[in-house]
Amino acid sequence: MQDINITNDNVKGKCDLKCSYNFTYSDSNTTAKNDGVMISLTYDNSSAPQVVYNTQKYVVTKVYITSPSIHLFNGSFTDAEICIEHAPVKGGSMLSVGIPIKASSESSTASVLLTEIINSVATNAPSQGDSTNLNISGFSLQKIVPNKPFFSYVDSNNNMDWIVFGVLDSIPLNSSTLSTLSKIIKPFALPMMGNGLFFNSTGPNSVSIGEGIYIKCNPTGSSTEETGVEYAKHTPSYDWSKMLESPVTQIIIQIFLSCIIFLIIFIGASYLYNFVTGDTPKLVKGFT
Repeated sequence: MQDINITNDNVKGKCDLKCSYNFTYSDSNTTAKNDGVMISLTYDNSSAPQVVYNTQKYVVTKVYITSPSIHLFNGSFTDAEICIEHAPVKGGSMLSVGIPIKASSESSTASVLLTEIINSVATNAPSQGDSTNLNISGFSLQKIVPNKPFFSYVDSNNNMDWIVFGVLDSIPLNSSTLSTLSKIIKPFALPMMGNGLFFNSTGPNSVSIGEGIYIKCNPTGSSTEETGVEYAKHTPSYDWSKMLESPVTQIIIQIFLSCIIFLIIFIGASYLYNFVTGDTPKLVKGFT
């Protein structure tokens, strides 16, 4: 176990297949609570799990914002961080996703949502223990989590898999909003420990949910993905009606039927010739 510093210099190996992260977060109602050291957000879960990580299905259990970040990025804390905690549907390790937040004059959809959350908490739940219902139309983590490459590590002490996006993919917030955030919550010193840092260069949603690839992120001592591969059983299903409706299939069927018809006509013509001339058809001679 070692302190986790999210930087390319600390990457032990690639994790393009070993850390497959696929998500389809739905819209949600949310309540914000000022916990003193973080803003905690509730999140609705749909009837189907919204996240699949290495074929394991997860539901969102908690979303929280800290200031500054709980992770180090290139050796320094960023202005803030939003983390999404998930629980497995059928038991196993928890899964958390961390996204850094930094001061910037730029804006994005995620920036607008987080600004609305922070300002609402500052107005309606400014003190520790206060809560407020957030009336945010179309609030969804789908608009917050980047579709960008990410880092991954395992916190075995807390039975937690972590996905953390790099500082280059931080959510931008203006200095005024960050100042408001720092006034309503205190810094949260939480040592982040892990068994080595890996990097997924393809980002989320690069493997379709249900493809059945599971590979545990364990250090291999190599920069390539070499060991720990376990393919889950997967029974392919075919939609024969759609296959038969395919233009390519239709052409193949037509060619096959044309060959059969031609062969029947050819054989019939040969026997007709034999009947008229009394000779044995060449096709028949070849079989005698």
